[in-house]
Amino acid sequence: MNLLMVDDEIVTIKGILRGIKWEQLSFDEVLHATSSGEAKEIFQTTDIDIILCDIEMPDENGIKLLEWIREHNYETECIFLTCHDEFDFARNALKLKGMDYLLKPIPYSELQEILKKAIDKIKEKQISIQYEKYGKNQLEQIKKIAEENDTKPNGKVIVEKIKQYISDHLQDELSAEMLAKQVYVSTDYLFYLFKKEETTLVEYITNVRMFYAAELLKDSSLSIGRVAMSVGYSNYCYFSKVFKKAYGITPSQYQREFKNCAKKDIVV
Repeated sequence: MNLLMVDDEIVTIKGILRGIKWEQLSFDEVLHATSSGEAKEIFQTTDIDIILCDIEMPDENGIKLLEWIREHNYETECIFLTCHDEFDFARNALKLKGMDYLLKPIPYSELQEILKKAIDKIKEKQISIQYEKYGKNQLEQIKKIAEENDTKPNGKVIVEKIKQYISDHLQDELSAEMLAKQVYVSTDYLFYLFKKEETTLVEYITNVRMFYAAELLKDSSLSIGRVAMSVGYSNYCYFSKVFKKAYGITPSQYQREFKNCAKKDIVV
């Protein structure tokens, strides 16, 4: 995850670089620019996740820079800094989906908390995108099965609908009774249908949750607690126990081993 600071006053940039406890934030790179033109050049060569931008700059103000960012379809989170509490600036920032509008001077501790919120927002968005991508694949499979079976609500279609529901609601509590209501069948019949698939309903839910957990753990910037919550486990210890049973190692070991393997694959 990368941060870009844009301010025509280099003293402000240096102050932020000294004042923020960067080791507590998960940035890979913290870049800076002293003009909109320089910032645009960086955008064209580097993925920027968050921009911390001054509004009043001599060549082109921060609002114009954010307009350019949105016109080029960058999903960058933008936090504005300014010396002036002006309504028009704030209104324009909100129109362009600016995340926050802060008045200088801002305490570094407060700025650090706002950066943490921006990081969390991006991570949540990344998880949602991964869920959506997997869900679309599942939906295509359901449609294909329905077409093959003349769209009748037979056993296979019911199972696929439940699988789709499970993948879309991994963060929720998933009981057999609630799932059966989604497809208007009895709990016993739902258990029977999944048993025909050579797995139980409970085993299937656990397997899908562990699959998603393993995929999310490949992102070393996500905490194990966040991954656990994302796949429906509020108890960290229980999640670790289930994950180890599925993969033979703990979540932290899995995340560490994947990170090490990824480093070995990098071509220098």
